[in-house]
Amino acid sequence: MPSNSYFIFRGRFELFPHRYDIGWPIFTDRIFGLNFFMDKIYKIREDEYPSFYSHQLNHYLKGNAGQEEAFFDHVYDIITNRIKFYKGLKPSGSAYAKGLIFTAKLEMFLTFLKTIDQWHKTQPLESVISDKNKRIDQLEERIKVLESELKVAAKYEAGEKIVISKGGLPVFIDLVNQIRILILPNDNKLVNSQTESPWYKLIAKNFQHGDKPISIDTAHNYFPADKDNPPPKYTIISEKDKLFKIIQKPKK
Repeated sequence: MPSNSYFIFRGRFELFPHRYDIGWPIFTDRIFGLNFFMDKIYKIREDEYPSFYSHQLNHYLKGNAGQEEAFFDHVYDIITNRIKFYKGLKPSGSAYAKGLIFTAKLEMFLTFLKTIDQWHKTQPLESVISDKNKRIDQLEERIKVLESELKVAAKYEAGEKIVISKGGLPVFIDLVNQIRILILPNDNKLVNSQTESPWYKLIAKNFQHGDKPISIDTAHNYFPADKDNPPPKYTIISEKDKLFKIIQKPKK
């Protein structure tokens, strides 16, 4: 693909072009697109590289959807080739002196390209393989940890759920709520939790209602975070479902 298909140029005689368009105001022969692209890199600041690159990339993707890698390859190739060209100049004369300045700029831009390289184009093959192997080792170690944790967690998994008789879910939850407010003789609460989640997750995980599982949302609706200002979905336990009352055994 010719270089002029990759980059967005300023219009001829355009007085106020976008800062990251390339080319000259009068003479903008797109055959020299690579040179214009380089010229822009020489002129802008290092902190502008991401914006400049994105501006040109977005232009390219409009006609080449999904081809971000191809654009990256093209830019990477022209940068590295131009660096090689400057480094191949004889160390004498003004061309060599300018080449040193241009090379420094291009190497800074190349450093930027390495930060956005999703395809490992800028890394030696040995480095890519080493990184992949390191990542594989990390993942294998993580798998071992997860398998160990899963083995421990499996010890606490019941083989079946406790069945609450059909229609008895609000009755059961009323009893749970009573348990939550029981006070021991030493004035400590029998059970305590910082939030509501342990209760509704316990019920959803370990109980079923008749022959159906209890969804976590259904259980959650019985345990609002703010009892004084419950949400509209809050399920209120009616008086007819408050069949039992837990009372403290009288002291002898």
